Amino acid sequence: RILQVPSNYNPQTRQYSGIWDGTFKPAYSNNMAWCLWDMLTHPRYGMGKRLGAADVDKWALYVIGQYCDQSVPDGFGGTEPRITCNAYLTTQRKAWDVLSDFCSAMRCMPVWNGQTLTFVQDRPSDKVWTYNRSNVVMPDDGAPFRYSFSALKDRHNAVEVNWIDPDNGWETATELVEDTRAIARYGRNVTKMDAFGCTSRGQAHRAGLWLIKTELLETQTVDFSVGAEGLRHVPGDVIEICDDDYAGISTGGRVLAVNSQTRTLTLDREITLPSSGTTLISLVDGSGNPVSVEVQSVTDGVKVKVSRVPDGVAEYSVWGLKLPTLRQRLFRCVSIRENDDGTYAITAVQHVPAKEAIVDNGAHFDGDQSGTVNGVTPPAVQHLTAEVTADSGEYQVLARWDTP
Repeated sequence: RILQVPSNYNPQTRQYSGIWDGTFKPAYSNNMAWCLWDMLTHPRYGMGKRLGAADVDKWALYVIGQYCDQSVPDGFGGTEPRITCNAYLTTQRKAWDVLSDFCSAMRCMPVWNGQTLTFVQDRPSDKVWTYNRSNVVMPDDGAPFRYSFSALKDRHNAVEVNWIDPDNGWETATELVEDTRAIARYGRNVTKMDAFGCTSRGQAHRAGLWLIKTELLETQTVDFSVGAEGLRHVPGDVIEICDDDYAGISTGGRVLAVNSQTRTLTLDREITLPSSGTTLISLVDGSGNPVSVEVQSVTDGVKVKVSRVPDGVAEYSVWGLKLPTLRQRLFRCVSIRENDDGTYAITAVQHVPAKEAIVDNGAHFDGDQSGTVNGVTPPAVQHLTAEVTADSGEYQVLARWDTP
């Protein structure tokens, strides 16, 4: 339908020109993000009488809309937009249920940040902060990071995805997505899902594969408490955890001194470099952004010479190590709660950036779509009859029909 889209957006080519000034124009679009904007702000059939345009984070939807429009393999040798919306809403439903359908299709979740309704999407993004033992609240047991893992029964390795097939009279079709390696290891664990607004087999396959890879790859949840640094990020941001107990060595702390001329940092604890491979140290520059630089040498265990000193690195700022033998541990913050003592409790789930490429390139279909000939659906036959005969235990079927 005709809905409001960004003024610098061309729905036909799915291209964005220049910098968006925040204004809209009417146009036809099946971009999932702007279909959601329409449902949230339209006063007749949407939530426009309760939510104004100022109450919805259009800037977050703008980034999500661009992500949905990116071209990915369709499974047949061509490309298609990553996520589109082709749905009919014909009955009145609860607003939260409709919102959840849209968000689940876009791999995101709605969050009220205290001022607006914003959205957090599961996509690769830069980390915004590093946490280690020096900048978290230390509990009495001396273990600041508390981990939990998903149950094995919740890690599905096969999913039946229901979607609408336009080449089969717009009937509901089922796409079976499987992880054969996980099935061989754990046994078959099947679930079902409905792909909201999906009329593409490739999109249905990606939706099922995203669910499988999320449950199989992102199994950890971490909880910890911090002081004022808990306000340095919001739910949805990617953070790095440098846990000495998990790594078995010192992987994070504070910078005690900075010498830009000699490119030397004095750390608050000793570190040991591996005999081979490149070691990176993550620092915080003057703008508050994490920057990774190469460690060239270590003297006396605490004096580290780096390839360059980022601008604005201050004393007592945090640092974290990335070793060639230790995988970087990234998590996506899902909640921040204020405790009674003024600290903040943070809950984050494991984040695997490589999941996006696995999902986007996971659809591979053989030949044309079922039920079509050269992409054209043949018309239904007329006066179909079938005659079954048995001969020596073998059955034969003779079918007759009239061509329309």
